[in-house]
Amino acid sequence: MNTLSPYLRVLAGFFAAVCTWLIVVSAIQVDFGQVVTMTVFAAGLWYLALAKPIRDHIARVKARNAAIVARADAANAAFMAGDTAAALAAPPPVYAPPPVRKGVVAAAIVAAGLTVIGIATDISDGFDESEDQSPPSSTQPVPTSAARATTSASPTTTVAPSATITPTTIAPATSVPAAAPVPQSASAPTALMPAVLCMNLQAAQDAIQAAGVFYSRSEDATGKGRMQISDRNWVVVAQSPAPGIAIDEGDAVLSVVKYGESGDCP
Repeated sequence: MNTLSPYLRVLAGFFAAVCTWLIVVSAIQVDFGQVVTMTVFAAGLWYLALAKPIRDHIARVKARNAAIVARADAANAAFMAGDTAAALAAPPPVYAPPPVRKGVVAAAIVAAGLTVIGIATDISDGFDESEDQSPPSSTQPVPTSAARATTSASPTTTVAPSATITPTTIAPATSVPAAAPVPQSASAPTALMPAVLCMNLQAAQDAIQAAGVFYSRSEDATGKGRMQISDRNWVVVAQSPAPGIAIDEGDAVLSVVKYGESGDCP
């Protein structure tokens, strides 16, 4: 059991770090019930991971201080008795801590790396593909009303009044070159809204992007205004517009709740 104890403490520390990150996420999402639950779990796991090393360190410090005091008392008593050899003798060895196991150190490094990667991935899922992104500047949509007005106007040709016709001379009519047509793709919607109800938010955003629209929005369906940091923890319970409707950048709005909350898909 003594061989496995350090590794079990490393495992407890790993889960304690995960629970601590969940506390931060829940606090941002204003979910105080989960904050309390994760705090209890994190406190217990941190205790399992750190209590024994801290107790051992305190015991070593106390033993070292007691040995120094005892050595000073013994040297003082020997000097007062005239035994200078005993007074100047080398102090007794102080209790040394056990050597650090390389396997435990390697396990701790791996656990710390997994924790950092998990947190970075969680943050990336929440911010890289959600409402914090905007469409590239090279594909800025043209306002619908302006595009409609531009494309509805047909090219016109102005014919100048003809010259006076005589039996021998006819003046040719002159015309103004037609205006360059506006590309129809500038005003056309870029995609059709897919059906994403009951998908997790990450999968829904991927489906909208696969349809041809890069930028979609999400909102907390409970009205609490919580941020969707980890998209995979949320499920779509309403979408706007309906499936099959033409959409452009930013038109898709997804209403979401966390898995297990009221209104979640069965």
